Amino acid sequence: MMEGSEDKPGEGTAPWHGSMKLLGLLGLFAWQTWLTLGLFGPEAPWHTLLDDRPIISGSHPPNLYLGTKGAEGLLNSGTTCVYDPAFQAGYPKTPIFNGSRIAEVVLLLGGGTYNPAAYKVGLLVLCLCAPLLLVLACYGAGLSSGASLLAMALGILLSCGPSGRLAMEAGEGDLLLASLAMLAHAAMLIRFHRLPGTVSWFGMWLTASLVWFFQPLLFPIALLLLLSFYLCVGARHSSFTWHGTLFLAQGTATLVNLPWLIDWVSYWWLRAPLPVSTVVLPHRTFATLWNAPLWGEPVDRALALFILGSSLLGLVVLHYQQRLAARLLALGTLSLLVLAFLGISWEPLGQMGTSGLFLPALWFAALPAAHAWLWLFGRLYRQGAVGRVGLASLLGGVALTGYIYQGELAPLGERCLGTEPLQIGLGPLREAVVRKIIQHTGPEARILWEDRPLSRQASRWSALLPILTGRSFLGGLDPDAFIDHSTISFIDGALAGRPIATWSDEALEEYCKRYNVGWAIAWSPAVLKRFQEWDGAVTVADLFDDVPGYLFLIKHAPRDFTLKGKAKIIHADGHHITVADVVPDNGVVVLSLHYQAGMRASPSRVQIEREQCGYDPFGFIRLRVAGPVARVTLTWDSR
Repeated sequence: MMEGSEDKPGEGTAPWHGSMKLLGLLGLFAWQTWLTLGLFGPEAPWHTLLDDRPIISGSHPPNLYLGTKGAEGLLNSGTTCVYDPAFQAGYPKTPIFNGSRIAEVVLLLGGGTYNPAAYKVGLLVLCLCAPLLLVLACYGAGLSSGASLLAMALGILLSCGPSGRLAMEAGEGDLLLASLAMLAHAAMLIRFHRLPGTVSWFGMWLTASLVWFFQPLLFPIALLLLLSFYLCVGARHSSFTWHGTLFLAQGTATLVNLPWLIDWVSYWWLRAPLPVSTVVLPHRTFATLWNAPLWGEPVDRALALFILGSSLLGLVVLHYQQRLAARLLALGTLSLLVLAFLGISWEPLGQMGTSGLFLPALWFAALPAAHAWLWLFGRLYRQGAVGRVGLASLLGGVALTGYIYQGELAPLGERCLGTEPLQIGLGPLREAVVRKIIQHTGPEARILWEDRPLSRQASRWSALLPILTGRSFLGGLDPDAFIDHSTISFIDGALAGRPIATWSDEALEEYCKRYNVGWAIAWSPAVLKRFQEWDGAVTVADLFDDVPGYLFLIKHAPRDFTLKGKAKIIHADGHHITVADVVPDNGVVVLSLHYQAGMRASPSRVQIEREQCGYDPFGFIRLRVAGPVARVTLTWDSR
């Protein structure tokens, strides 16, 4: 192959046209739609999709809750950063919660309020975006119609595997969507080199914007691809317009995301945005890597090895046809694979959740793998009778292999036919928990909720409790303690980081006074035993949420959010907090709400300050005022 042909569509490629290609695309989209609807139940999925029952699998409940707060913030103050007093004695809800950022958009379009139906429709749309991004990637890379359809089919099949299913159940699809957007962006860079113009520029800008929006932590890999692209072909373009428009697309993609990126960087210290890996190999050997849960079932390992092996042939073929495409796809696949395996081998990257990049690595590899098979079929077909006999033999061998191993391949067939539904709706046992909370508690004090260690796909439905019950909670939002404000709550038998058995009665009473805890909900045996032995608590209701537990009444709770002076909180949401009948004690009123820099008080004669109290790492709101005030309104300016 001549050197000059490396950047042009090569043998086996063809433009996108023809009714058969269109039917193939429609068929793949119909398949993806069918699989996505299966997430909402095998019967009447449209009814489930549009009813008011929330998805409670994995992190979908906190995504819905935080997305609701962000959408309300956008409507009321033009920002998704709000101060939420319903959890952890008040904490700043910011863009570090990646899943909630997507939820904010769909809920804003759905009216800007708590709307499970809008969230579910948004999830459906996002799932259908996956094949669209794959189409864009194949189109930009210059693959033939047949190779593109095969790559899309492989991509959809891979997304139905364990990695894709885990991400879907856990509510962590933002990383996967960002990876697909990065793949499409690399492909549009290739097209911009070959055919610079409005279409390729817009595709390049759009995909770069989506990478930033879905998961900015993928920026280093995207930057590596961009730099490699520029070093390979930048010198071949002498036009200032080409260079200027290339960097204009990258710069404007950053600018459109800049408002929330500034907040994301500013509040980075609050939480690690990627999910923590739950499996880090104790030994780094070939055997442990081969048997690592990262692969999934044996059939998933076989599929992954088939795609990776085929991609090696495809990259060799592309090297002589489209050298730039071969380099970028190889670099993307290798980078993601290395990070995925380091994520299960090295604790620092494991804590960043890079093991979740294994599926995106296979998506990158699917393009050259599909190209390899279509190239091979085309070469054999064009060799005349002998080649066609070879092609028939190859296809027959594939069919025979499938027949021999049909038992092992059965899981793949089952995934092609349907999807296991997500958990939708609380169910009778959790609805009973909500009813008993409403019956036995009130809004005048907080409820201490014991969080338990949960797997990524386990339900975090307790994040919806403030909406469902109208109560405020310590715990329930963040069982993994990613956010610093959760250090004061009850997690896995430890209260504020100390095992419950080490707490004296006096310390428990002081804690409940400081945070105005009127009730406690416990699940673990050690916590139940400690509260049952404490004469300051009495059991008022039995509960069940996967395990049995109890609701305790704290007998000597103050049931007052004022720690010093007198005041009454009559309204509290993410927009503002209204305090009535403020009477200072020696010029000061202290509220049992966490202080946050940027808080403002109205009227202006009321000064708001930070009051350090005990071991609380953030301190409380202190209002400094000379005399009584009928109303004080507190707001938070995140800027």
